[in-house]
Amino acid sequence: MAQRKVKMEASSASQHELAAPIQLSIEEARALMLAAQGLLDPPPAKPTRADVLAMIERLGVVQIDTINVVRRSQYLVLWSRLGAYNEALFDRLLHPERAVFEYWCHAASILPMSDYPMYRAMMVDAERLLYDDYRDWAEKHPDIVATTVNAIRERGPLASADFERPNDGRRAQAWDWYGLKETRVALEVLWTLGELMVHSRRGGQKVYDLRERVELEILGDALNGHHKPQDERLAALTQRTLQAMGVVAPSWLFDYFRMVWPRSVTKGGRTRAQHLLEAQVAAGNAVRMAVEGIGEPVYLSSDRLTDLDRLRAGLRPERTVLLSPFDSLIWDRARARTLFGYEVVFEAYVVPAKRRYGYYSLAILHQGRLVGRLDPKMDRDTGTLIARAVFLEPGVAVDAALVHGIAGALRDLARFLGAKSITVERSEPAKLAERLQRKLLPRAQRASRNSDSPSPTGEGAGG
Repeated sequence: MAQRKVKMEASSASQHELAAPIQLSIEEARALMLAAQGLLDPPPAKPTRADVLAMIERLGVVQIDTINVVRRSQYLVLWSRLGAYNEALFDRLLHPERAVFEYWCHAASILPMSDYPMYRAMMVDAERLLYDDYRDWAEKHPDIVATTVNAIRERGPLASADFERPNDGRRAQAWDWYGLKETRVALEVLWTLGELMVHSRRGGQKVYDLRERVELEILGDALNGHHKPQDERLAALTQRTLQAMGVVAPSWLFDYFRMVWPRSVTKGGRTRAQHLLEAQVAAGNAVRMAVEGIGEPVYLSSDRLTDLDRLRAGLRPERTVLLSPFDSLIWDRARARTLFGYEVVFEAYVVPAKRRYGYYSLAILHQGRLVGRLDPKMDRDTGTLIARAVFLEPGVAVDAALVHGIAGALRDLARFLGAKSITVERSEPAKLAERLQRKLLPRAQRASRNSDSPSPTGEGAGG
């Protein structure tokens, strides 16, 4: 078995250097990443608070995004893995439970509180990493910084909306990222530098408080961790990346947690990544692999060896789910292209006339492959989940399993959103929309239609 092989391989440094890498098919590599990402096994029947927290800890990071065409990305990422869950369980983890926190990681992110000491050290080292522009801004605007901090100290947790806009007659321009409020810039700078923390959310907007006041609400275990120096943090993040992704090539390593080091280090990234991964092999946390079609070494987390045994005993990916464009499985476009042969497309910032797939298309993951994308909209006035278009990748067959899988994913998304009905407007190929819409009819309507005109697809009323 693969597990026995790795135990022998990791028993000594000399042995692991001599052992031949385990051969993986591209399908096995994909499935092992799905296993690590919580997308291989079926979701829990009724997701609990413990399930939600465990998934965030498993992923290590959930990227935040404000676009709300169907639901904000952070909620969709958890839905893709857990099915229709209670969003309040997620929200309470930030406040009042303090089981997660928000900080920069893979962009602005939700992170498990167990990792807080590591990120607190990054805040302290901000000027040596990638945040020196923030430090410079704070040093150039001491009065605005002091006014912002004093307001929060005196009035309690505040959002940007709680600060007055300057009355100088100026109008915000389209690309004014922070608008006209310098206090809004100050809030972001002070959060990045660790002087403030996100206390809670108010209608999606960040509410900030003094770091020391938030820390009073955090359990001691999360605060008493050792602030690791840079080399130890890189090693820890390498191990966390292996656990979260399952399968890691050197060129994929740094993107997941956006691992950074001082600006003076600018070259040799892939070589440095391979050294970090080889150190995990020597420690017994990873195994070297060779994956067909990938022209660099690949490393498998030792935690996934049992899954490799399951796959080689006959387990196959069966789930069909929809993925946010900011989902950790696909946010690295080069990795998605190499491993899944899929081009991630995000067209929210493309002018409508030039969009091919829609404003906010969701990737379709079906039986271990990325087979297409779906352009969704939640019409909250009518309670309708609308699939404005469904696009399949070239060569993907419209069979009963695919129709059943996509229809099931849409039904579950509708349950999650509280939608009363689902409409599929069009698709490429065109026959998919018709079959999906028929599949999504209420059971009684399908039975009536089938009795009047038997379906040429052979799909029964219960599918």
